[in-house]
Amino acid sequence: MFLKVLKITLFVFLDIAVFIFCGVYMMGYDDFYDESQGEYFSLSSMQTEYKVVWIFYNFWIVLNCLFLLYILFRTFRKSTMK
Repeated sequence: MFLKVLKITLFVFLDIAVFIFCGVYMMGYDDFYDESQGEYFSLSSMQTEYKVVWIFYNFWIVLNCLFLLYILFRTFRKSTMK
């Protein structure tokens, strides 16, 4: 039981750390945004490094949603089995 709680806690901290990393890294985009390069937060106005982080950030959100749906499905399945 303790190991299960520890794994969940570490997973949550890792998840939050990825969001913090992406947010802090994208602050560089905010600081050096130039209107002449395109609309704010469009991929055309970003340098390659910011594009990679922005796409990874969106991928991470989708991955979290899928994982949440998986947890909800398993919880629903266990509750209907009882």
